[in-house]
Amino acid sequence: MNVNSRSVEIGLFFLRIMIGLIFVLHGWSKFEGGISGAVGFFESMGIPGFLASVVAIIELAGGAAMILGLGTRVFAALFIVLMAGVLFTAKVGQPFVGGTEFDYLTLAGSLTLLFTGSRFLAVDQYIARQGKVRNASS
Repeated sequence: MNVNSRSVEIGLFFLRIMIGLIFVLHGWSKFEGGISGAVGFFESMGIPGFLASVVAIIELAGGAAMILGLGTRVFAALFIVLMAGVLFTAKVGQPFVGGTEFDYLTLAGSLTLLFTGSRFLAVDQYIARQGKVRNASS
């Protein structure tokens, strides 16, 4: 089977956009109407309330950066930590179907982006190219 690397990059691009969009929307929802609801939810599970703000900022800023292709691997790693936290706290004991399948899917997508990155239409790729042009002209 011969897989065209451009096709793979386009596929990773769509994964990066969707993972980014999911996290932007989840981060935004924590701030919408005030962060106090998320703080209360965290505290009800025995997690310090201030972490709700930390998680919301990572989701919102990281999701936006992911969409832009800026720090894709770094934010993918942070999303993996967040999803592991979700699975071991809020979702512990829930069934796979109708419970955790979405969380595992976002975890798998984030793992994929951690290991592969995503260069197609990514700010990181543009910055890397600019650095190579400057180094070549020096």
